[in-house]
Amino acid sequence: MNINCKKSLKFVTLVITAMLIATVSAEAYRYMYIEGTITVGGIKLMWIQGSDVPGATIIGGTATISLNVENNTAVNFTEALFLKNNDTTTAYDYNITVLQPLAGTDFEIAKLHIYENNTTPGTWTYLSSVDLTSSSSNYQSTLAPGNYTRITIEVKAIKDSISESFKVQLEYWP
Repeated sequence: MNINCKKSLKFVTLVITAMLIATVSAEAYRYMYIEGTITVGGIKLMWIQGSDVPGATIIGGTATISLNVENNTAVNFTEALFLKNNDTTTAYDYNITVLQPLAGTDFEIAKLHIYENNTTPGTWTYLSSVDLTSSSSNYQSTLAPGNYTRITIEVKAIKDSISESFKVQLEYWP
């Protein structure tokens, strides 16, 4: 077997050069760190199922409801959902926005009506409505510590045999 000394020297030189470059490069690195703690507390605003939507499911911050109505008949679900400020010391601002609207041509009326009750027991005060057929419809308010908001849903369909979905987002902050 014939070993070429010239090629072997070039190979050894390349290996040594690569090791020197790697060593010098490794020395140029600097390190920074992030240290933190995450504390998980209780839910601040929470959904409570109303008596008009017995098939509703509430998982965390998501309430899923299914409403059945007849064509050309207005139906008002007066106790659809309640929103409770579960925090006893902090008020929360909130914004209700329609993310996925219903088709406006299929419904004469499709609205969330929002009420607030500052006393227990007490009367519900009408605040505003959100149009479920419009993605630009929204409502913003503040929910005081321990207080409730009642959401009623009014629907009047004008087409037969349809099934449509809507999606509403409630964003809140202290």
